Amino acid sequence: MEVAGTLTVWLIPLLCILSAIATEWKWKHPHSHIFDFFRADPFNQGISLLCIGIILVPLGWWVALPAGAIGMGIRAIASEDSRNLWTSRWHGRSALVIAIVAGVILSGFGGVSEPIGAADWGTPLLTENPDAPNWPASEQHIWAEGATILVVNHVRLPGTLSAIGSGSMVLWHLESSGTDEARLKQAMEQLEGIGLQANWFTIETNAYGESHDYAGATLPYTVKIVEVSGNKIAEMVTVALGTWDGEVRLLTIIKLAIPTDEFSPFYNDPFASQQVEPWLAENIG
Repeated sequence: MEVAGTLTVWLIPLLCILSAIATEWKWKHPHSHIFDFFRADPFNQGISLLCIGIILVPLGWWVALPAGAIGMGIRAIASEDSRNLWTSRWHGRSALVIAIVAGVILSGFGGVSEPIGAADWGTPLLTENPDAPNWPASEQHIWAEGATILVVNHVRLPGTLSAIGSGSMVLWHLESSGTDEARLKQAMEQLEGIGLQANWFTIETNAYGESHDYAGATLPYTVKIVEVSGNKIAEMVTVALGTWDGEVRLLTIIKLAIPTDEFSPFYNDPFASQQVEPWLAENIG
């Protein structure tokens, strides 16, 4: 666990909220006690408590903000007092929501732990990725096991501390944004015997939105085909492990495909269990 990164995700939104509340009190109600001002609006109390307990919310603020908006909308429809309070307090409450969004964005810079491979993988070939974006924070190590390339990414999921659903969320982002090519650029250049330049290949999805039981741990996974000029040169399996500190750990296994072979390079191990299970043994516990 990366303690500094975890504290960043947890505390920055809370500090942004408390700063916004203190600023409004100082500008508009300096003659009242700050605790009286804080208690006067239940919205202040509710959103502060949510900041403290956000670790219990699956996907964190990605779920909490829209769910809270729906809940407040229902309450405003049902209660005249709630509608009246929104009329007088919408400036202050909007500032708190903006503070939360700012805090979530800033939390994406929180550090992540160093990637760990299976015990028998040896020393990684590469431990730095110059193509990695600055936000969200991430670390990548690459190993080679014979002709197989193993890529481990540790990625910060902004605004989230819960492990529930975070792995699927990151795989969805990779799928919808088409960023796997950039993420795996270094790894593709390590494939033996083909002299592949990273800008030559494209990735097509073969399986997505599914999960598999790996030695008792159910993980979401994707299967993708690596192509050059429409010809399959490799296949890859990616699994995602969410942790209770807002970090997601990705393992991608890349195997060369034989052009004359109609079978997948994963045909005798379609879920890449031979690589995933030893990796899980080092990352769960």
